[in-house]
Amino acid sequence: MCLGDSLTVGYQSPSPYGGYVETPYTDMLEPMTRVRLQELGLKGYEAFFINKGINGDSTDGMLGRFRTSVEAERPDYVIIWAGINDLYAGREPGQVMENLVRLYARALKTGSKPIACTLTPTEADDGMNSRIRELNALITEHCDDKGIRIVDLFSSLAGPDGRLNPLYSDDGIHLSLQGYGAAARTMFDEVVSFILEELAETS
Repeated sequence: MCLGDSLTVGYQSPSPYGGYVETPYTDMLEPMTRVRLQELGLKGYEAFFINKGINGDSTDGMLGRFRTSVEAERPDYVIIWAGINDLYAGREPGQVMENLVRLYARALKTGSKPIACTLTPTEADDGMNSRIRELNALITEHCDDKGIRIVDLFSSLAGPDGRLNPLYSDDGIHLSLQGYGAAARTMFDEVVSFILEELAETS
């Protein structure tokens, strides 16, 4: 299960030459995972990624819809990539973290294992990246303390200046096709492949 906002939806800003496009990372992550299942010889296992992203959603919104979006599906894992809209709405990183902690806890209570994601940077230097880094530090500290798997999307999509690599975005916030592909690859390399290897060892 993939819970999130427009970045989970795969939103791309419309260009002058084309309309609105969605390129969700889940569409790229699923075939990678199925290939790895075959490589590991895990017969009888299948991997499905259910995308529950909503454009413009906040962590409050995700908490409000958690029962219908997540619990009803009974997923094995919940990838939670959330918080950027909260920051743009003026919430402090600590306040956003409180909601993320609740989301992780709700997943565990449901019987699912949460997978946390750090937020990706923006291309602008308007102070937002420092707030993103502050929230990411809180996410990392909490997940390290609680043993929650984490995907560092910030580092994989940032350029040398610490801002969002322009190769990965069309508007400085949302990702391009290349950006969503990089996010999918990072999720696979940092978390999904290790989960599959652990499964192979216990099968």
